[in-house]
Amino acid sequence: MGDKRVILSTGDIRMDYEIVDIVFAAQVIRSHWVRSGGRETLKFLSELNDKLRAAAIEKGCDAVIWIDYDFDRNPNVQILTAYGTGIKIIGKSTNEQEK
Repeated sequence: MGDKRVILSTGDIRMDYEIVDIVFAAQVIRSHWVRSGGRETLKFLSELNDKLRAAAIEKGCDAVIWIDYDFDRNPNVQILTAYGTGIKIIGKSTNEQEK
């Protein structure tokens, strides 16, 4: 779903950039996964990251920084969310963006 060339970071990056927008993604896990104790939650993180990358691409971002992951659970469903600051890296050529 998402492009692996979009950088994801829970902190800052050592590149010059300009802020584009907030980027958000969510992954819903149905009850049978939650009842198993949530051990499978980590399996869904890669899907959540793919969704975050896809959302970043839609906004024209090269990276998402300062990502925060949240987990909310009730008896029937677990919701994983991720949001961060979408950025455009300054000085990145068009050819680098198309690779």
